[in-house]
Amino acid sequence: KAREANAHEYFAQNATEWDRIRALHIPEDQVEGALLDLVGPSRVPAYLDLGTGTGRILELVAPRAERAVGIDLNGEMLALARARVEKASLRHVQVRRGDLFQLPYADQNFDLITLHQVLHYLEEPAAAVAEAARVLRPGGKLVIADFAPHALEFLREDHQHRRLGFADKEVGQWCKAAGLSLSATRVLPPRGHSGLTVVLWLAVAPAIPQRRSKTAEAA
Repeated sequence: KAREANAHEYFAQNATEWDRIRALHIPEDQVEGALLDLVGPSRVPAYLDLGTGTGRILELVAPRAERAVGIDLNGEMLALARARVEKASLRHVQVRRGDLFQLPYADQNFDLITLHQVLHYLEEPAAAVAEAARVLRPGGKLVIADFAPHALEFLREDHQHRRLGFADKEVGQWCKAAGLSLSATRVLPPRGHSGLTVVLWLAVAPAIPQRRSKTAEAA
């Protein structure tokens, strides 16, 4: 509870400078370009951005969607996201308060979900991936953007990071456990010798929902 309170206070204090803070790690235009490549050019019926923050990724991807929603728990962040969406005249976009561990949606509700620089703030990132997979439609995509493993401990104390990056094997295990297939990975190293490497993972839900065996159901 103390960590959650500290994180909430951190986000509230840094909401107006959030995009600048992210830019300190790696140029965001590189990440955004790679993310859009993984999303693909096709129109998306329903898109969900988890931990939407200031709404930048929501704004970026929403023009490719018929319906788009950004979810976040922090009120200050949501205010910025809402203002961004209104300024861009994205009338098909909704911003709402919600818990990404308990999404207010039924199963198989979205064709595309993004988790942009969110997982390293979570105590249980695997649970967030599993919940995202639950609301993903057959054949839908989950795009994760986060850091590769690093040793910058100051990010825990100064920036409320709970995890210092993720390995491909770890993310792959989460996706497999959630019933998704990890189909592509993009690695974006920093321009200098120091800094954080950003990795993007694309996971896809099976085109035909898998049925649980009677043995598994009995267990």
